[in-house]
Formats: sequence, C-alpha cells, structure tokens
Amino acid sequence: MLKYLIRILLVILLASCSLTGEKDHLRSKEITLQIVNTQEKNQHFLLTVITVGKETDQAAVLPKSFIIITNENKEAKVKLDLTTKYTIKVAKTTVKNINELQNKKKGGQKVAGPLLANVEFTPTKHSDTLKIKINNNNH
Repeated sequence: MLKYLIRILLVILLASCSLTGEKDHLRSKEITLQIVNTQEKNQHFLLTVITVGKETDQAAVLPKSFIIITNENKEAKVKLDLTTKYTIKVAKTTVKNINELQNKKKGGQKVAGPLLANVEFTPTKHSDTLKIKINNNNH
C-alpha cells in the first residue's frame, strides 16, 4: 500500500512540475517589432523597451528596460510578458548591432537620432507582430 501511495505522490509531483513550466510559457511570447512607413533600405533603428512592472495574484514582473537594434528588414524579435504594458521608443541609428553600439558609446560617438515614435503596447496571446509607424517627415 505504501508503494502505491508513493507512486501516486510521484505522479502528482511530476504533473505539477510540468504544469508550472507550461504556465511560465503562457505568460510570455516572442513578438516581432516592425518599423513601417520608411522608404530607406537597410536602415537600422534603436528600440528602447521599458516596463514599470506588474504584480498579479499569480506572478510578478519586475520593472525592466532594454535596447535592441532592428535588422536590415527593420524588424526585431523580443520576448515580452503577456498582459504587461510596455513603452517602446524608436530612434534611427547608424549602428547595426549591440557590440557596435557599445564601442561607439565608449568612444563618445552619438549612436541615435531624435525620437521618431513612442508607442505603448500590451501583448496578448494573439499578438505576433507590432507594426510601429514612423512619420516620413520625421527622418
């Protein structure tokens, strides 16, 4: 009888561990941030992604801020927490990757132009792509 109870407890423990991993996966999603309304080819943009954080009954999302540089297709993929509000700031940049950005900043060079867009976004499980429109007169 004891062996039977131990097996049941082991199955319950394994099942609960696998459910926790699924819940973590469901709380965040990879989203493509895409810059639109610009005619320039191979232009890169510096995206600053900021959240003030959020706390619910089930989880807490710490405040965070990070930067990312778009690729030559003016896109960047980021993993965002679902139902958390983000502010995304967009500026033109001459750098093509984070290493180049850090090297130029260390050298005292300017790495970003003026702010072109400031978007607030809350991803959902149905979000795949956020298209950020830039006014052509701004650049």
